[in-house]
Amino acid sequence: MIKWTLPLAAAAALLSSCSKPVVPGARIDPALAGLIPADTVMLAGVHVDALQKTSIYKKNLADRPLPLFDDFAQQTGLTRREDLWELLFISNGKQSVLLGHGKFSDGAEPDLKRPGAKRFGYKGLTLVGDEETAVLLVSPSVLGVGQTSALKSLVDNKGTTNGPPASLAARMKEIPTEAAFWVATVGGPVVPFPLPGNLGNLNRVLNSIESGLAYLDLRTGVNGLAVGICASEQNANELHDAVRGLIGLGRAVAPKNQPELGKIFDGIRVTLESRKVNVHIDEPEELVDTVLNLMLGRRRTAP
Repeated sequence: MIKWTLPLAAAAALLSSCSKPVVPGARIDPALAGLIPADTVMLAGVHVDALQKTSIYKKNLADRPLPLFDDFAQQTGLTRREDLWELLFISNGKQSVLLGHGKFSDGAEPDLKRPGAKRFGYKGLTLVGDEETAVLLVSPSVLGVGQTSALKSLVDNKGTTNGPPASLAARMKEIPTEAAFWVATVGGPVVPFPLPGNLGNLNRVLNSIESGLAYLDLRTGVNGLAVGICASEQNANELHDAVRGLIGLGRAVAPKNQPELGKIFDGIRVTLESRKVNVHIDEPEELVDTVLNLMLGRRRTAP
């Protein structure tokens, strides 16, 4: 018995040492990772295929308008959400591109029919659009949409990197692999446009964030975390107080005849650690429909 046990144990140890370790953090499909330029300061991803398998998607999202998915589908001619596997938003703080990985065609090339658009080549790849905006055909399963100049810049940098810059990769390690939605940033304004009215002060506070991340896990309820690392402890205190103030205001103005709206704010908790502000989100599944009504509007067909 001992004669067989020792060789088996040795074989198991050898196989264990040869297997690839599980890398923590947000994952990006290799088909998209190689397109991330070195000057990227913000990445945001949606694992559409994994999201569509959750009960929350099937019960609450499948029949609801989703602007990000629907706009990308309209621009690329995609007819079924099920054919979209992953979305990746890339920004350098000045220009941005949205990449999609999915089944865009049964043939060698997607048939893009955009009114008034023209087809033109750039360094061996095809774009469909005009001088302002276009769709970039990277491969039969990878398309990009955005400003034409940004898409050309993406092509210029294609193959020069093998994934996110080191600073972004470090932030991404703090994001669970299971997160359906995630974002990581290491520079540039968090809100790239001025907020109106009294929200102007919040705009200033938000833009004191030097780096951050956020994610949502929809496997059971709406669970997530948003982290902002500010330039100073004073900025972090201001951000902490501003977020808590907004939560308190939301709870105060929630209609008394809709108690579920008030319960939403009970699932949001804000903590402060030196220059870091954490917003914890933990909403039960029974409140998901209420949360989504606020964020995305009501379903196409009433339940």
